[in-house]
Amino acid sequence: MLVHVTRYNAVQQAVQHQVEEHLRQLRQRIQRRIDHEPILARLKALWEEDFVPTTERIRVAYPDLCTATSPSWEEVCNALPDVIADVQVKMINGTAKDALEYADNVGLKVIAIGGDKLSRGLTLEGLCTSYFLRASRMYDTLMQMGRWFGYRPGYLDVCRLYTTEELAEWFAHITDAAEELREEFDLMAASGSTPREYGLKVQSHSILLVTSRLKMRTAKNLLLSFSGQLLETVALYRDKDILQKNLDALTSLIARLPTPEKDPERVRNGTKSQWQGYLWEGIPAADVIDFLTAYRTHPDAYRVNSALLAEFISSMKTIGELDCWTIALIGGGQGETVTINDHTITMLQRTAESWHENRYSIGRLMSPRDEAIDLDENAWTAALAATRAAWRTDPARLKTGKEPEIPSGPAVRKIRGFGAENVAPRPDKGVLALYALDPQKANADFPAGTPPIIAFGISFPGSNAGLKVEYKVNNVLWEQEYGPSE
Repeated sequence: MLVHVTRYNAVQQAVQHQVEEHLRQLRQRIQRRIDHEPILARLKALWEEDFVPTTERIRVAYPDLCTATSPSWEEVCNALPDVIADVQVKMINGTAKDALEYADNVGLKVIAIGGDKLSRGLTLEGLCTSYFLRASRMYDTLMQMGRWFGYRPGYLDVCRLYTTEELAEWFAHITDAAEELREEFDLMAASGSTPREYGLKVQSHSILLVTSRLKMRTAKNLLLSFSGQLLETVALYRDKDILQKNLDALTSLIARLPTPEKDPERVRNGTKSQWQGYLWEGIPAADVIDFLTAYRTHPDAYRVNSALLAEFISSMKTIGELDCWTIALIGGGQGETVTINDHTITMLQRTAESWHENRYSIGRLMSPRDEAIDLDENAWTAALAATRAAWRTDPARLKTGKEPEIPSGPAVRKIRGFGAENVAPRPDKGVLALYALDPQKANADFPAGTPPIIAFGISFPGSNAGLKVEYKVNNVLWEQEYGPSE
């Protein structure tokens, strides 16, 4: 087991004493069988409510990664006195004398308490349980600290991580950013470019930083270009009044648009693909800018600041890009129907990932195929070819191991912006996808009468224009927000 709560050695020492005292009490009660019933009852409940069902799910999904059979509770209970007798508590840091000697100790059972030494330079063999509370606002530091799971084949079903909701969200974002960066590398390699020639970017976050200011070097902080990116509202307001204003912004937008194409169809790889909803093409950028100006994005939305997006589109419009838009109002979910300015759709169901008092947070908003709704068959085929070419260089990135059947987002945005053989580039064309989410199907305790939750995704075509929107902060504010570099 790994316990990582802080980098400070004095606090680690106090935690070690607490864990040792708790372990001593457990050992005495279980081995001597004195006042042990409450402890065994808690352990049995944990076994039956968590471990047994988890093992069954993993055995079905990944039969090679866990044992074929599980012990009964009676067998586990009988083994507890011998197991707990062997457990040691060790503090692993630069000043501690403790060390983990795996070669001299077969079947070592350790609760390791530490900080930087545990989180960066040491892998715990057979690690199964991690209690992890230490936070950092740097991508690279967090990724180094995420040494949660050791190498113990056949025991995936008993691995456990105990951490905070905030840290879990941060790591989920970093995982998405890392995967997006890998796709960027694939596209750079496919184009034969080098980092000097290809504009690499890393997805930003409202709280986290990619790395410390000292390591950023030539990168320009707080200069944002959205070219070639997909942005989705995944953190949304809960406030009824703000939700109503966002619904009004959508209603006002639709009122200005011409007659749409209902339930649009597109040919994909020789077959028809259909969406439920409405589609408008060739819409002026001014209508999109007005919608974004009226719409209020949540401050916790990753990079999705409606005011900055409107400013970016306005800047690109002056050089002849992003001035022709495809707008899609997409339904077809499992929610109730709603009519917005005489346009009836079925609201989508997006379950809240976790409970937050001030926001409604979801995982993903857009379906992968929605981003390519504006592509004709030639462009769609070219994007799929680019996706498959990138996949062949690293097929392990897809869990199924099968060749992709739909284009990836980066490939769609690249083909839309730069074109391909027999496909004309359209850097002037952006896609605004609009969704109505059903608050009563969100599993987020929205009160009755809450209006539909309007969310949007924007797909920007690739561009070499290099325009960015900029905002500045002084060093005092920077230190207040992010603190010193670790």
